[in-house]
Amino acid sequence: MRKSLVLLCVLLAAAPFAAASSASPFADFETRVRGELIKPLALDLGGLLGSASAHTGRSLGLPGFWAGAIGAAQFSPDKNDLILRDSGVKAFGLPMLEVGVGLPFKVDVIARGMKIYDASIFGAGLRYGLYRTDLIDTFLPNVSLAAFGDRVNHKSFSATHGGFDAAATWNLPIVKPFFVAGFDVTALKVGAAAAPGVAGMSATARGSRFSVGAELTPFPFVALRGACTLRHGMSGFDAGLGVKF
Repeated sequence: MRKSLVLLCVLLAAAPFAAASSASPFADFETRVRGELIKPLALDLGGLLGSASAHTGRSLGLPGFWAGAIGAAQFSPDKNDLILRDSGVKAFGLPMLEVGVGLPFKVDVIARGMKIYDASIFGAGLRYGLYRTDLIDTFLPNVSLAAFGDRVNHKSFSATHGGFDAAATWNLPIVKPFFVAGFDVTALKVGAAAAPGVAGMSATARGSRFSVGAELTPFPFVALRGACTLRHGMSGFDAGLGVKF
């Protein structure tokens, strides 16, 4: 029975990302990219990378450990992201696998990656717990700061991303509500394009994001996380499912 419930949680968490990620949103990149369209795509890509990295405000702590699947989805591309819009892309998402380890001094080291959409994505980051509550003060929020860096290598472009997060979590039993505010800086460089002179061009996009969600503990050492997110004015959601202790 317990195994069946765990499997159900996995399927529920993975289904939205499977639907959003069933086809590559970058399939028509080479034929549609223009100089003025690089920045809007970088904005959307960076928002997904940033919110996928956002965790709750409670650091893992020594000897804490986390391993699981994470992801972010956006309900529609930015209004200026004509590379995706003109390709007929609606909702799109970005799943990744992630591992985190708690170190001394309230520092967590986190690494994640995925090969998807003809692209290799890998990144890592640090999270520092400014305040970590105990059982006697659960009414106070856990607060953390985090910084992540990511690299995306696609057959038609490459991108680098830097994300910065501030998070607060109330460490209540079973359900732990959290709030995350983040900022992303993403540089995208064109590797191949049909239009003359576009290959080699690059642009940098900056955008903010805000998430409100909750982390559940349906079983011991199992963490299920979900959040509604606003990225540079575009709505979406984030999710994560894994083992945590």
